[in-house]
Amino acid sequence: MSHVLQCCPGCESVTQRELCVSRDYHYGIRGEFRVVQCEKCELVFLNPMYEDSELAPLYPQDYYAYQDRFQEPSRTKQFLKKLLRYQVGTKDPSFVHPGRVLDVGCGSGWSLARMRDQGWETYGVEISETAARVGVEQAGLHIFQGTLPDANFPTDFFDYVRLNHSFEHMSRPNETLREICRILKPGGRVLIAVPNHASLNARIFGQYWWYLGVPVHPFNYSPTNLTALMTRNGLQTETVTYNSDFSGILGSLQIWLNRNTGRKSAEGILISALPMKILFHWIAKMVDSLRQGDVIEVVGSKMRSGFRELGTAG
Repeated sequence: MSHVLQCCPGCESVTQRELCVSRDYHYGIRGEFRVVQCEKCELVFLNPMYEDSELAPLYPQDYYAYQDRFQEPSRTKQFLKKLLRYQVGTKDPSFVHPGRVLDVGCGSGWSLARMRDQGWETYGVEISETAARVGVEQAGLHIFQGTLPDANFPTDFFDYVRLNHSFEHMSRPNETLREICRILKPGGRVLIAVPNHASLNARIFGQYWWYLGVPVHPFNYSPTNLTALMTRNGLQTETVTYNSDFSGILGSLQIWLNRNTGRKSAEGILISALPMKILFHWIAKMVDSLRQGDVIEVVGSKMRSGFRELGTAG
């Protein structure tokens, strides 16, 4: 059941302010959701907070990460994207050679299938039964259906753990990071790609910001509070990269235009126009260069000396 958080899950401060009471603009999930921000570390979160088991049924069956996307795009499409500098996608860190990888919140597993083709021994965790079944049946992937702690992987098992736009969907960040630290090999690496609530567009658009994403985004992070949370749970930060696309600007504008119409975020003339997507993708990359972009990708590694400070909040 949902519960009220008396202190910040990031820094345990008891001072928080209400940012907004918002609704879901993406999927049509009913209700209004209270969003607060810690006055000390500026972590943004739902309060009351929902459990993962409550959030999972809210996702629509056509959620993008749940689909069969195992086929590579055509060479023509790849060439045009390169020509137009329209390269979209998370940038995994480089490794000397493939090892054992875990994708947490892997959806149907099409990223895992690509990594398997590159020589990785692949594992996934996915809370959606439908998405996990697609990956297992369509691609023969090893995907555990449930939460990361429930998977109970061996200690010091993985060379690489990736959370590509899944960490903001999880209602217990400290528990998740502690488990990642436990199952990573000493020196093993982790990638966490999340929206950046300290971005320029988040400040401009407020509750209409594309990535606010309530209620399926129970948390929204900044580079500062995310890296602090990682350190608290035994993971040291190596790099913070900004890697945004058109959604933060164009999508937020579309949500603002749709705010009184009942239309979903993907419905409208702005978000449907390919030339607009290309133009605002270029603009997003310029904003990234100023370190004000909508998406951050944090690469870290397991501290060889163990936890510096163990978190106690969920």
